[in-house]
Amino acid sequence: MATLITLSSIWAAITAVFVVLLLYRRSLNKTEADWIPLTDDSKEDQAIQAQTVIEMKTQKLTVPIRTLGSLSVVMLLVIIGFWLYHTINAVPTIPQ
Repeated sequence: MATLITLSSIWAAITAVFVVLLLYRRSLNKTEADWIPLTDDSKEDQAIQAQTVIEMKTQKLTVPIRTLGSLSVVMLLVIIGFWLYHTINAVPTIPQ
C-alpha cells in the first residue's frame, strides 16, 4: 500500500504543477489585447511588442502543459490499474 501512496503523491504533485501552469497561461491570455491601435506613434509599437511577448510566453507554455497533462492522465491510469490489480489479487479474509 506504500507504493500506492507514493504514486498518488507523485500524481498530486504533477497535477498541481499542471494546474498552476494552466492558471498562469490563463492570466497571460487575460492581459492579451484583442486589438492594437493603428496610429503612427510609439503606443502602437509598444502594444505590438507587448503582444509579441505575451504570445511568445504562451507558446513556450504549450509543450510543458501538454506533457504534464498527459503525464497526469497516465499516472492516474497507472494508479487505478495498480489499485485494481491489488484489489483483485488480495486474499479475502473470512469473518468468524
